[in-house]
Amino acid sequence: MGILTGLLATILVFFSIWRLDHHIDSRLALLESPGTPLYSDTYLVSPGEKIPLWLLHTWYAPSEEGPARFPWKKHTLVLRGLPGPDPVPKASGAFNATFYYRLVFDHRNQTLLGIFPEGVSPDGPPPSLPGLWLPPVFMGTLVQTVVGDFRPVALGETSKKLRTTILTSEDRRFYDHPAIDFEGILRAAWADLRSKSFREGGSTISQQVVKNLFLSPRKTFSRKIMEAIYAWRLTRLRTPDEILSLYLNHLDFGSGAHSRIIGIEAASERFFGHPAKTLNFRESALLAAVLRAPSRNNPFRDPDQARTVRNRILTSLYQAGKLSSRQYARDRRSSLGLSSLAYRTSRPGPYFSDWIAHEIRNHPVRDKNGSSFVFTTLDPYLAHRSEKIVTEELLRLARTWRLSFRPHDGEGLQAAVIDMDPRTGSVKTLIGGSDYGPSPFNRAIFAKRQVASLFKIVASIVALTPSGGQKPPYTLASPLSNAPIRLRAGGRIWKPKNAEKVLEDQVLFQDAFVHSMNIPFLHLSETLSPQEVVDTARMLGLETPPAARLPLSWPLGVLPQTPMAMARVFSIVANGGRDVQPEGLPDPGRKPGRRLLDPGVDYLLNHLLRLTVREGTGAPLQFWTGPQTFWGGKTGTSNRGRDTWFVAVSPQNVLVVWIGFDDNTPTRRTGSQMAVPLAGAILRNLPPPLPPGPPPPGIETKTVDARSGLLALASCSPDLKVIPFLSGTAPPAETCLSPSPPSIFERIGHFFGNLF
Repeated sequence: MGILTGLLATILVFFSIWRLDHHIDSRLALLESPGTPLYSDTYLVSPGEKIPLWLLHTWYAPSEEGPARFPWKKHTLVLRGLPGPDPVPKASGAFNATFYYRLVFDHRNQTLLGIFPEGVSPDGPPPSLPGLWLPPVFMGTLVQTVVGDFRPVALGETSKKLRTTILTSEDRRFYDHPAIDFEGILRAAWADLRSKSFREGGSTISQQVVKNLFLSPRKTFSRKIMEAIYAWRLTRLRTPDEILSLYLNHLDFGSGAHSRIIGIEAASERFFGHPAKTLNFRESALLAAVLRAPSRNNPFRDPDQARTVRNRILTSLYQAGKLSSRQYARDRRSSLGLSSLAYRTSRPGPYFSDWIAHEIRNHPVRDKNGSSFVFTTLDPYLAHRSEKIVTEELLRLARTWRLSFRPHDGEGLQAAVIDMDPRTGSVKTLIGGSDYGPSPFNRAIFAKRQVASLFKIVASIVALTPSGGQKPPYTLASPLSNAPIRLRAGGRIWKPKNAEKVLEDQVLFQDAFVHSMNIPFLHLSETLSPQEVVDTARMLGLETPPAARLPLSWPLGVLPQTPMAMARVFSIVANGGRDVQPEGLPDPGRKPGRRLLDPGVDYLLNHLLRLTVREGTGAPLQFWTGPQTFWGGKTGTSNRGRDTWFVAVSPQNVLVVWIGFDDNTPTRRTGSQMAVPLAGAILRNLPPPLPPGPPPPGIETKTVDARSGLLALASCSPDLKVIPFLSGTAPPAETCLSPSPPSIFERIGHFFGNLF
C-alpha cells in the first residue's frame, strides 16, 4: 500500500511539473512574439485644412520606404494614399495603398494648400485633388494587455554596459545562482534593516520575470511560493541569456508623453534618442533608476529625484569595481543627457489605446480584422487636436476661475472627452485626462461621476413614452409644478433649488428641460413609476439600484455613471432610438441595433436637445458654432460644480465632455461655464451637422400658450410657443387666455435674479 501511494504521488508530481512546463512554454511563446501593431482608422485631408507638416512627418517617416519616397523638402511631403473624399475606403485599403501623392503646404508648414499625384507632368500646375485618404497611423504595439512603444531586440543588440548596470542594480549573482538567491535575499534584508526602509529587493531576475509576466501583482504568501516554483522551472526551460533578454524586452518604464514605454530598446530611444546598443554607464544607470519607480523617478517630471537615484546606482557600480574613480566622478557630475524631442514623439490617442487593450483582453484580435494588424476607429488628427485643446482649455479655465491645474504632475483640474458616431458606435476620439504621461488613469471609461442633469433624459423618456396602449402621462406642453419642495433624505430635510431663479409657480415640461430646472423634475418624479425608471435606465446601459432603493434625488443625476455610459445613452437618442454599443474596433458584420425608443418620442427628445442649445443652458455653444447651428445638447452640474458636463448631439456625432477634480473638489461653476467651452473648441474641428429631417409619422405641431401649455390662437397673446406632440396628445380645444401681468413682487424678483 505504501509503495502504491508513493508511486501515485510521484506520478502526480511529474504530471504537475509537466503541466507547469507546458503552461510556461505556451506563455513564453506569446511573450517572445513581437506583439500586435495597432493602427488608427484612415482619415481625410483636404486643401485648406490646418494640419502641420511636422506632425505627418512624425507619424509616417518611420514606416515609409526611405528618403526617396519621403523627401524632407521645404513645404512638401510625399505620402501614400487614396483619392477622396468619395468613396470612403476601409482602413486596410488605405494601409495597402501603392500610389503616392505630393502634399504642398504654406510657408509656415501649417496649412495644406494642394494635393497632387507624384510624377505629374511639369507643364503647368495640375489641378489639386479635393481630398486624400491617408494610411492609418501607427499607435503602438499590443503586448499582452498593454499598448505601448515596444521594440524587442536580441540580447546582443544591447550594450554590455547596460547589462552590467542592470545586473549590478537588480541581481548581481544572476549567472551564478539558481532561480532563488538566498544570499541576495539576506543581503537585501540587512540593507533594508540598516536604512530602516525598503530600499533593496531580494527577488532574482528570474523571479521578477515570473512576477511581472506570469502571475498577478498581489503580494501574498501563496503567490510568493508560486513565484519561486515558476522561477525554478523557468531556469530549467530557458538559458540565463534568454531569461535576461525576456526581462529586458518587457521592462515597464511607465507612461511616456503619449504612450507606455515597454522594453529597454524603446526606453533608450525615447529617453536618449539612440538604440540600446550604444548606451553608456551614465545612461544605463538612469534607466535602472526609472525602472525602480517609473513615475517617481521619471527624469522629465522630477530630474532631481532621478539624478539622486541614478548616482546611487553609479555608486554601486563603482563599489563593484565596474567604474574607475575618474569615470565615477565624471558621471556623477554629468547632466541627465535626455532627448526631449524623442520622449515627446507624438502617438495619437494614448487613452484610446489603453481602452482598446482593455476591450480586447478577452477577445482575439483576429476576429475583428482578420490579420495580424489591428485597425481601430480612431481619427488620429481629431485625437491630436482634441488632446491639445483639452490642455489649452483646462489651463484657460483654471486661470479664469482660479482653479488648481498642474498637468505635468497629473493633478488639479481633469477632463474626459469622447466623440462617437451614434450610427455605428465608432469612437473617433477618447481622452481620459489632462495629460497621459503623468496621469494615465482613463477617466473616460473608468471614472464614475454624478451625471447631474444629464439624467433628466431618462425621466423625459419615461414621462413622454406611451405605455400599454395609453397616452403618455406627459407632453412637452404639460405644466410642471415649480413650487418649493422639501424632501427628507438621510434623516434630514433637503430643500432643492433651481440653478436659475424662476418665480412662476408652474413651467412647461419643455422649458423645465431646456433650462435644466431641478424643482419641476423632482415634482415630475413623484408621479413616475420607480420600476419604469430603473427599467428604462438599465435598457440604456446605465447602472441603477433596485426600484425600492432608488433615491428621491434620482432626477438630479446622483447615480454615478461613466462618460462612456453617457455617450451610449445620448447616441441612442441621436441615432433615432436604436441600441448601439461603443466600439473601437470596426466590425464589418455589425447589424443595426434593436429599437429601444419610439420614433416619435425620440423626435421629441432631439427637439428638446436642439432647443437647449438654441435658447437654454447650452446657448453659450453658439459662440463656437454660430447661432444657426443644428447641434443639440445637454448640460449637467452636480452639487457645487463637483462635476460639470456637456453633451453635444447630432445624427452624425455625439460629443461627451466632463470636467472636474478627482478628489471631488468643488469648482463652484456650471456645465455651461466649464464643459461647454471645451466642447465648443473641439466641435470646431468637426463638420457641422446636417439640418434635421422631417418628423416621423405620428408627430404634429401646435401653438400653445407659453404659460399654461393650452392650445392658443395667434391673437391671444404674443407669448406663444410652437411645440411638437405625438398625434392625439395635444390639448383638445383652443383656449384664449389673458395672461395676468407680473406682480410687483415678481418684477422685483426678476430684477434681482438678473443681477445675481
